[in-house]
Formats: sequence, C-alpha cells, structure tokens
Amino acid sequence: MGAPKTALMTVTGAERPPSLAEAAVELGLTADALNPEFGVVPIDPARRLFAVEVWADRLAVPGAPAAGHDAAGQDAADDDYRGPYANPEIAPFGLGPCRKPDPPGER
Repeated sequence: MGAPKTALMTVTGAERPPSLAEAAVELGLTADALNPEFGVVPIDPARRLFAVEVWADRLAVPGAPAAGHDAAGQDAADDDYRGPYANPEIAPFGLGPCRKPDPPGER
C-alpha cells in the first residue's frame, strides 16, 4: 500500500457547501491540490462542516498555514481542527475474491 495518496481536510460553508475553489482558499491551497472526483462532502451540515480530499504531496505548500493553525499562524481551537485526517486505502482482505456457492448437491 505504501504512503497514503490523499488526506482529508475539513472546511466550512456559509449558506451552502463551498466550491472546491473556495475550499482550497480556506485551506491556503490551490484548487488543483484537491481531488475533484471526491468533491465537497457534508460531514455535519448543521455546523456547516464539510470534507475535501487533498493530494498528500500537496499538503506542505509554502506560505500556507500549518494544519491546525489559522491564516495568521495562530493555534486553532480543538473544535476548529481542519486536518489532515488519515484517509487509508480500503481494500478487500481475507481468502481472496468471493466466489459463488456451489449449487446444491455438487459438493
């Protein structure tokens, strides 16, 4: 599996979910640092909290605030932590691919 290819970050929206471009600005990243196929996913709409997927190699962007800090570099409150959060690859495991059961009487 190797190193994770992506990480999850949280962003907020005012009256609606942010666009990918707005989410990137909020995180201090460029829009191409976000995975457009993942999009902006609601986490807690009542709190206006959404998730985006960031390419792992784009997390350390010069001049961007460090994770857990605001744009001024100040520590964010615990409930304002934006990530990165782990986003491990999920794959099947076990004895191998599923197979159809044998028809009755053919065992």
